[in-house]
Amino acid sequence: MPLDVHGPKGAVLHEVHAGDAQLLDVACDLFTSIFPEDVRHVSYLRACAMGRHPSHPRTIDHVWLVEQGSEWVGLRIFSSIITRDFGYGAYVGFLPKARGQGLGSWLVEKVHEQLDLDARAMGKEGSIGYLGEVERPIDCATAEERQIAEKRLQFHRRAGAIILPVPFTESVMIEGVDYLSPEDVKEELPRPMYLLFNPSRRGKEIPNLDLVSFILGIYLDVYLLPRQHEYIRHSLSYLLGE
Repeated sequence: MPLDVHGPKGAVLHEVHAGDAQLLDVACDLFTSIFPEDVRHVSYLRACAMGRHPSHPRTIDHVWLVEQGSEWVGLRIFSSIITRDFGYGAYVGFLPKARGQGLGSWLVEKVHEQLDLDARAMGKEGSIGYLGEVERPIDCATAEERQIAEKRLQFHRRAGAIILPVPFTESVMIEGVDYLSPEDVKEELPRPMYLLFNPSRRGKEIPNLDLVSFILGIYLDVYLLPRQHEYIRHSLSYLLGE
């Protein structure tokens, strides 16, 4: 990892590789602790730890752990999209003991640095930022779920993310992967989400963001949906006034 891995309050970044079984198990356990509702997607974490998984042909994936005081306290899963000049942030979370220390903002900057390194390694000028998805508090069924969604949204907005003005539906899984089947997620339903964009320094200089490219990037290159999928048509029809 060609980055300064040392952060505030003694935090240290560790990149998780599929070949390091011990560290990978740590990441999976921490993922389950932070995101118990998404335990079915631990297989996604394991795939991302490969960096270039065959089922993710258009992304370079990263899994990071945050260590603080000899304890594992944070997790980040994100990807550079090979076909675009922006990335995709899948998961970010910290144990309660590590929150409120500025680690989240530090991690955001490290992600921007890594995406920029990936982009330059692919011959691009750099990364303009990354996309992310967050639950809409208004759609939550309980007050507790609503509070969690609001906190997640606040975190991303404090870190510089903006809500993109486009309708977006989260797909329950990446199409055609070999580590998860539709049967595994049969109880999960597609849901409307906020699509966020966190711009890098370079991205902040762009006067008009290409929302169509964002939609195509996340649906075609991350989720691998077919071009005529209803989610894509719905988002594009809104943007293009069709």
